[in-house]
Amino acid sequence: MILLKTIKVFFSSVAALCLLIFSLYVLDMTDIDFKYLNRSFIQIDAKNINSRHSYKVKKILRNAYLFYSNILIDDFYEQNLAPENTAERMKFPKQKIIEAKKDSFNSPKFKVDSYLSKSNWLRSHGNDFSTRFSSLKSINSKNVSKLKLAWEYSSDASVVSGKEYQANVVVEDGIIFSPTPENKVVAINGINGKELWSFKAKDGILAKRGMLLWKGKNDKNSRIFFTDNRKKLYALNSKTGERINTFGKNGEVKIGLTPIPPVIYKDSLIIVTTKSVIKSYNVYTGKINWKYALNKTKNSIIFENFEKGSPWGGFSIDKERGVIFFATGNPSPDHVGIDRPGDNLYANSLVAFDIKNKKVLWHFQEIPHDIWNMDLAATPILTMLNKNGNIFDVVIVVSKLGNTFVLDRETGESIYEIKMERAPTSKVPGERTATYQKNIKIPEPVCRNKFKNEYLTNLDSENYSNLLIRVEAASTGFPNPYKIGHESIEISSCVRWAGASIDTTKNIMYISTDQQVYMNRIIEDKAYQIGFGSIFEQFVDSNGYPAIKPPWGSLVALDLVSGKINWSVPLGEHEELNKKNIPPTGTLNRAGATATAGNLVFASGTEDKKIRAFNSSNGEVLWEYKLPFMGSSSPTIYEAENKQYIVVPAFERGGNTILGFTLND
Repeated sequence: MILLKTIKVFFSSVAALCLLIFSLYVLDMTDIDFKYLNRSFIQIDAKNINSRHSYKVKKILRNAYLFYSNILIDDFYEQNLAPENTAERMKFPKQKIIEAKKDSFNSPKFKVDSYLSKSNWLRSHGNDFSTRFSSLKSINSKNVSKLKLAWEYSSDASVVSGKEYQANVVVEDGIIFSPTPENKVVAINGINGKELWSFKAKDGILAKRGMLLWKGKNDKNSRIFFTDNRKKLYALNSKTGERINTFGKNGEVKIGLTPIPPVIYKDSLIIVTTKSVIKSYNVYTGKINWKYALNKTKNSIIFENFEKGSPWGGFSIDKERGVIFFATGNPSPDHVGIDRPGDNLYANSLVAFDIKNKKVLWHFQEIPHDIWNMDLAATPILTMLNKNGNIFDVVIVVSKLGNTFVLDRETGESIYEIKMERAPTSKVPGERTATYQKNIKIPEPVCRNKFKNEYLTNLDSENYSNLLIRVEAASTGFPNPYKIGHESIEISSCVRWAGASIDTTKNIMYISTDQQVYMNRIIEDKAYQIGFGSIFEQFVDSNGYPAIKPPWGSLVALDLVSGKINWSVPLGEHEELNKKNIPPTGTLNRAGATATAGNLVFASGTEDKKIRAFNSSNGEVLWEYKLPFMGSSSPTIYEAENKQYIVVPAFERGGNTILGFTLND
């Protein structure tokens, strides 16, 4: 009798403990919020969990579900856990064509001059359209060789954090606003480089992807808005650096994780979080107006149902139409999509969101069910196109594959034909790849995006045969899926967050690219929830250079009307290779390029630490200057006291300097 009671007490205790654990798990999944427009105010979903203990519980529940489903449900294994059926895939047509838009073009809402930044740059990337193009031309292709250092600002090198900053500075009335590696935001006199004020925060990364200057109807001075790359949005007085104490709680509002600065529409401040939640706040008070979740999946207590990727690259706004445009990243987990079947709606996509009517206007997806980590990292750019006698508004996004998509701004229809090719199937159990992937020929890709044997470097002759053996044993990347334990060679991410600069008057896009090569493979590992993980390494020669023929970095000019590349030149060089009489190879670069009406393109961020001015007509280098550190963002062009300046931060790899250049008097 005592034994029976002991057993009952034991099982009762275990049941109570399990119930408690499950209750805490459900509590961690529960999100209560009355501000959402398109979901219930109570949401219970695995994607809301935060506790590491909850992740362990979720893994147990998931595995139990799969185990018993495989036993109880007919054909469950074949439909969900077995490798894909290649024979079924082959039944689909080999190719499909999405025709280019030929008529019913929209009517332009803006004049050409609206797309050109002038003496002030009130947003990172220049303006609401993110064209990052300056109309100033007192510094031009004829006199740029006389460009000299005007001033140099250095932060405290002893407290440089090593945090990444990935946005060009903003300027108003000759005053420069920039983050610094001390985790400060500073105001600098744009004529002499003297610091006017600074604002420091203890946590996060202030203004990692830029900031916004805005002056309200009743404000004497502009407000400067930026995030901390965690959960806060700050509002400061641009003249003093003091917090706007009427905004939120002493000048800050908790908004959720996002690195990108907001945009302003009427009296609403719009942000997009990394969870793809669009939020509207009162621009004066910081009070929340509404939220919209970019999410079409069903709630689940086991699977996180990642359908979307995070918007990392920033966004642009068409205030006449009341529409914002942002690009999204790849879904998670990145290289294995077993737990996220389907196309993964809104991931790897350009999204147009109608602020006035609070709904998704349209979306365009480059890669359905991405398993190559090829997110859309660059900010969408709004411009107007003059093609075949039609003048209309477009939105442009450039991808890590080097594809340029030119879309009707109101409908999302492509201005160029898109070829869809039947994609190969995966051998990874449970993986379900997309049936078709895009193969873009026009506009011409701005970089090589699929490795070929003839691309293998020819600079390492002694080790060439060993490199070739490894290449011939590997599969190539997109659109080929990974194989377990088998290397896949990929050219990685030629276009990242910096994106492009567009001359709307000439319909020319200028963009910096680089070519890194990686070896990736899928491994079986029970430590991962889905039983598979991925590992990768840089594929380099015996000297540490990319195992791909140069150029390793390029500056490219693309004609948006014809879709053809006008010119492409190496961006950056290695001195040790120059000494061997090897032509400039280009280098890794991340900072981006900025074009001007002076027939110039300025670019920095190369490993040789130089900023260069190129002739925008042919790519000829007209001027260069060696910075103390690598440039960390695209240059900003501004005017102060009727004099044109070029400013560039140099924060990469321990850098702490901002430099301003102008012509000698």
